[in-house]
Amino acid sequence: VNVVQEMTDLIDASRSYEANISAFNASKSMASKGLSIGSAT
Repeated sequence: VNVVQEMTDLIDASRSYEANISAFNASKSMASKGLSIGSAT
């Protein structure tokens, strides 16, 4: 077991997870704004 490689992989996974959360939140925000625009008329 290479500890340095495992830590690097863990950091990469953590960053990917955070990026996915950001993308999900952006999508959710856009969908919410789209719904509010659609219901305003």
